[in-house]
Amino acid sequence: MRLLNNFHYNSHQRKAFTLNRSQMKHSQAVLSMTLMLKQHLKTLLCATALIAFAIPATAQETSLDSIIAVVNEDIILSSEFSRERDTMLRQNQPGLPRGEELDRLVVERLIIRSIQLQEAERRNIRIDESALQRAIEDMARNNNLTPNQLREQISAEGIDFLQFREDLRKNLIVSTLTRREIQSNLFVSDAEVEELLSANTTSEGEFRYTLEHILVKLPEQADTQQDAEALRVAQTLASRARDGEDFVTLVRNTRAAGTDIEGGNLGTRSLNDMPDLFARQMNGLQEGDITEPLRSVAGYHLLKLVARATVSQATPERVRARHVLVSTRGGRSNTEAQNRIREVQQQLNSGADFAEVVQTYSDDASTATQGGDLGWFGTGEMVGEFEQVAFSTPVNVASQPFKTAFGWHILEVLEQQMPEVSEAAVTEQARSQIRQKKGEERFQAWLDSLRDNAYVELRGFAKRYQ
Repeated sequence: MRLLNNFHYNSHQRKAFTLNRSQMKHSQAVLSMTLMLKQHLKTLLCATALIAFAIPATAQETSLDSIIAVVNEDIILSSEFSRERDTMLRQNQPGLPRGEELDRLVVERLIIRSIQLQEAERRNIRIDESALQRAIEDMARNNNLTPNQLREQISAEGIDFLQFREDLRKNLIVSTLTRREIQSNLFVSDAEVEELLSANTTSEGEFRYTLEHILVKLPEQADTQQDAEALRVAQTLASRARDGEDFVTLVRNTRAAGTDIEGGNLGTRSLNDMPDLFARQMNGLQEGDITEPLRSVAGYHLLKLVARATVSQATPERVRARHVLVSTRGGRSNTEAQNRIREVQQQLNSGADFAEVVQTYSDDASTATQGGDLGWFGTGEMVGEFEQVAFSTPVNVASQPFKTAFGWHILEVLEQQMPEVSEAAVTEQARSQIRQKKGEERFQAWLDSLRDNAYVELRGFAKRYQ
């Protein structure tokens, strides 16, 4: 089986980069802020445009479309909530919450989107018909389709094409707004580049850290009493987490008690791919350790180090990998597939031979007789989720379970082929890495500022998420 790109944009996931002047051959090509923003647009298109209207509203929603939120001068309707919620359920991304946690997330996403669109309107940002048509043509070309074939594919999914175009227009507007906001006055000095190059040259090696995160939020102008209460909550959560409670349960229960809190898995990052506040905590932190509360402008953070692994100092040019696939096709539900991939993970963690596990569990008949070996492949040859894991996993380390359109996988990288680049490329890569990190920090601060300064009134069932 060849895991070819599916009918969507690849999801964005940041890749860590390190730089070493004495080992320039272990460096990767430049990742600029422009590329980061393009990937952000791809995620938006995948997350909202392609299937946002695949499940029609019920007759009751059509006849009784109530207002669930007032956001400045805009309103959010229950039908919008239903479509967005159905979209997220259809995607079924790993770690997606359920029940009220999902409903809260959907409401907040719609609020943020509304605020961004109003800000774009205020700045007179428009996407005309020609730009919209070019985006559709690009989308078709990226999926090896003509525009007419793309339209047929969308219609075949039960999606209203006119509604699809309008949703795409909104995503393009938000992307344009974001690009202008993030790139404005985003400056990286030569001294910052030299500092990063020097740090990586003198380091003995690089680690990648898999982290879980909790943030007890504070308003921008928090008073002393609010600050003290947030700190108390964070300290209590840290203590309970050290006693064995998982972060997801802690966030859910604390939020249910009325505290403004968020949390989840931050994925796997290098020190240079995380905020300085977090990076400073990694020295001496052992797997399973939980930090003390960390104060930022957003509130109090807790971090849990789930795993730490040594990696080479560059992203590979090509990799050779093997995998186990538990398919979600042929009548097997996603829950059944998840349970089965957990069995695979337990077998591997217990020391079972990867090739033998493949023969027992894998649904990829084309590779099962080769122990799951996919051979060598480069970027752009696999679906996005698979590629992201394959090119960020160290050699001879089994990945965590992850999901693609084909089902659930665990992969192991057998070999890597590293690129060779010039010193100028190494320097530019360092500059891009710093620019990306600064841009991500600015993006989150900007979103928080927009949200804090917006008038939001929740109504109906959404009032419980106030």
